[in-house]
Amino acid sequence: MFFSIKSSIHGVESCQISRNEYLLMSDSELLEHCRIESYVGSGPGGQHRNRNYTAVRLTLKELPQLTAEDSVSRSQKQNVTLALQKLRIAIACSWREKSADIVEYQHLNSNNPAYPYQLALLLDVTLDSKFDHKLAALKLGLSNSKYLKELAREAAVWQQFQSIRTELGLFELKLPRS
Repeated sequence: MFFSIKSSIHGVESCQISRNEYLLMSDSELLEHCRIESYVGSGPGGQHRNRNYTAVRLTLKELPQLTAEDSVSRSQKQNVTLALQKLRIAIACSWREKSADIVEYQHLNSNNPAYPYQLALLLDVTLDSKFDHKLAALKLGLSNSKYLKELAREAAVWQQFQSIRTELGLFELKLPRS
């Protein structure tokens, strides 16, 4: 599901809305483009078991392979908010676009609404640089170590980055210290 050498997910070509538009939409706007399923979340049984339909699964209507779910909270509204964050990360990680020659990358907290957009830019440059971390860092105006730390912020992104580097015959990099 995450970024790949092919640089796009199936069905993106026919999509009416661009990746960046999805990433920068407000929660309410993005929710309008999703199918929402509620279900009883799993967890330990017993007296305090949540028996309500508070767990949520969101599926992007135009790209049904992009889904996100959450069941951490007893509040369905909070689970929807958390699932929307996960859906944005899934969009950023799986949908590649050609990066511009000049990219203005900003380090953002993962709670910042623009974080998925910045993550997508980081991954676009990574793909365009053919997973050469030094070249990607140079294009982003970051040091090599700062670039690797940005990639390692999302564990799934770091694992995918390493596996693709291995497929390309590049050596595996050490996980940077935070």
